[in-house]
Amino acid sequence: MIYLMSDLHGDFQNFYKMLKKIKFSASDQLYILGDILDKNKENLCLYNFIRNQDNIILLKGNHEYLCERYLEGTISAQIWKECGGKYTIQEVNELTEEAKKRLYNYLKQLPLYLSLKVKGTEYFLTHSGFHADHCAKNEEGLVDIEASVKSAIKENQESYLFSDDIHYIPASLKFDKKVIVGHHPTILLPDYASATIYKGKNYIDIDTGNDRRKEGGRMACLRLDDWKESYV
Repeated sequence: MIYLMSDLHGDFQNFYKMLKKIKFSASDQLYILGDILDKNKENLCLYNFIRNQDNIILLKGNHEYLCERYLEGTISAQIWKECGGKYTIQEVNELTEEAKKRLYNYLKQLPLYLSLKVKGTEYFLTHSGFHADHCAKNEEGLVDIEASVKSAIKENQESYLFSDDIHYIPASLKFDKKVIVGHHPTILLPDYASATIYKGKNYIDIDTGNDRRKEGGRMACLRLDDWKESYV
């Protein structure tokens, strides 16, 4: 079975509950669409667990990017803290220099997107989804999402990873693949505001606000084989 999750945000306990709930096994595959770090207190626990699983693939989110930049010395602790990195900074600062280097190298090489085909449907997995300044179209007039994302990343990786543009595109804009994203909690989506997976015509949002549990958010998991939804 193929499972998708996103925006775990340092919450290892509920992540582990989810794995038990879906009966995740060695024969399954899990893709996490970024943001395992920040806002909660079990960040490196999540990182170490995921890094050591052959059947779990993490894509880079903006919070992995913030950690990467902090470790390379291109942003300050204050900037990261303002974005929710308080607890991750504390954990990272306690690492040995060798462990910091290992974490940095892991984050640096994370993919920013992935395409896969399940039961005849082509899916494009990524953290934020789309940047409106980069819109490449194919001969059919559909947005070539991979070419568009590649262009956005090449110009400014940070701007792409923080973009919310996919939630505000005109209805006339159609993608050549089914796009699945995280990054923007569904409880904050205009005219939706629900802690359930959003399934629109153009894209799916699986970030149901785990970092906003006090506001009703929770952790979601989508099984692509049959579109079964699970929540913790």
